[in-house]
Amino acid sequence: MSAKRRRPRGLHRNPFTTRDGFLAWANSAPVTGALCLLATLLCLTGAVAAHRHTSTLRDRGIQAQADVLRAGSDRSVLLRFTTAKGQEITAEVGALDWDPAPVTGGTAKVVYDPLNPAGSVTDARNGPDRLVTWLLLALALLFAVLAPLSFTRRVRWRS
Repeated sequence: MSAKRRRPRGLHRNPFTTRDGFLAWANSAPVTGALCLLATLLCLTGAVAAHRHTSTLRDRGIQAQADVLRAGSDRSVLLRFTTAKGQEITAEVGALDWDPAPVTGGTAKVVYDPLNPAGSVTDARNGPDRLVTWLLLALALLFAVLAPLSFTRRVRWRS
């Protein structure tokens, strides 16, 4: 055997050489694993917030009749309604799942949170939306599975 035996390229190589720089560091196993853990925590936090919003409307929501001031083509609706305490509220609400879609000048039945009437309003026919909670939980589960796979290098994020 010769003294100048060459090692195959890529084996025992330092992934943090100056030639590769930031991209090698950003695509390394510890960094991608930590980013997956961070994404898991962010998705779980969002799911908890969405669940609280849904629970609040379900538990203490009050129904009201609202006038539709504007029904936009972007699937948002500007509503005006009067709370149980007599306060007049104008709020913009997403209307993605309203069927039939509200029209300008019409009325809509809404459910609102008495503690935050302008910020927490939804269509009374459909009730609070749980889809966001479930989607965020599914994403959190995906990132939670990817995190250990990233740490152990079973998932390679770059070729």
